[in-house]
Amino acid sequence: MEVSPSVGAIYAAACERLGARVGAAEIQEAFDRAWVALSAEVPSGCNRYALYPGGEEEWWERISTMAFDLCSVPADRRPAVAALREVFSQPSAWRVYPETMAALEALRAAGLRMGIISNWDSRLPALLSRLRLDGYFESVICSARAGCEKPNPAIFEMALRALQIPPSSALHIGDRAEEDYHGARAAGLRALAVDRGAGGALLRDAVARGGDGRDVVADLGEAVARIIG
Repeated sequence: MEVSPSVGAIYAAACERLGARVGAAEIQEAFDRAWVALSAEVPSGCNRYALYPGGEEEWWERISTMAFDLCSVPADRRPAVAALREVFSQPSAWRVYPETMAALEALRAAGLRMGIISNWDSRLPALLSRLRLDGYFESVICSARAGCEKPNPAIFEMALRALQIPPSSALHIGDRAEEDYHGARAAGLRALAVDRGAGGALLRDAVARGGDGRDVVADLGEAVARIIG
């Protein structure tokens, strides 16, 4: 799934309700810069949501504050981070990829067991329920509760223990080369990388440098065809 219409659009609308005008593209760029800057402070595989004393709330507070600072949004015209977090906790802020439901149904019909490993905060399980996706998964491991994040092998091992299966029986599908593809392979799982076009040849090259460029698929439908085929 992905944010809909975008983080920038949702932030801009929230600012506008408080009398501050900022372009969606402008604040999206600022948010992305803030995310990259703060992520650079997180040691690989560590839980970013425990990096600061205030936990995940402080993480998002720092991200939002930096984004607002970069866009010069007046302090008294900034939406509260708690209110923004609530917006992103609702299904209306997300778009499930069009092939997702058919892919999950096909995998379940084939008798395959499914779980989630995600570098997300603690809102993930509730959001999956609101999106009616939770019923497909026997296990949901989010980094905020696991205490570590991909590519740390420990988070993959937690998922394997939850399903009581060995790494050789598992395949991980994700859309990031280091966290998802290489992280899973380092933990002993097989892996596919989903490239919906945003990364293009860069993602394929990143995968190929440490694995097999043929492990890149266009979407979940192609992943299902590979798995069942």
